[in-house]
Amino acid sequence: MALSAADKREIAAMLNAFSERLTTGRQVKSAEEQVLDAVLARALDPMSPLRGGPRYAPLEERVLGEVIETAIIPTKRKKRMSQFNAAVKQGMSTVKASTSYGKKGTINNSKKAFAAVTKTVSKARKGRATPKKGVLGKVARAARKRFKGLKIGRLA
Repeated sequence: MALSAADKREIAAMLNAFSERLTTGRQVKSAEEQVLDAVLARALDPMSPLRGGPRYAPLEERVLGEVIETAIIPTKRKKRMSQFNAAVKQGMSTVKASTSYGKKGTINNSKKAFAAVTKTVSKARKGRATPKKGVLGKVARAARKRFKGLKIGRLA
């Protein structure tokens, strides 16, 4: 999902506010403060680094990490279905609705049916001779409508 300009500004403002909070004041903790933090972390989380578990990360760091991850890592969009694949899908639903490859609603030999539909759609796309009757004739007529106006194959 692409971020809008307003979202990017909001994230930038959050990062700036967080970096200001981190950089203002002292940069280094004393030894006593570090020991106290370790003891508190162990009391809050029994899997603290002192016991060999994962590192304890404060809530602010975890939130910042998640914000940065959502802002930087793009989400993958679903690829648009090609016209050929859409025609094959429509053809398979036509075959499933008929009694040619088994009773209505089922396909007995799916590989054979898929091969026949794919070949028929490919022939229709290229403008070659296709079956006139039967379920494959229906598939061919629907595919021709879908590919109407395209210049492909021998006629191109």
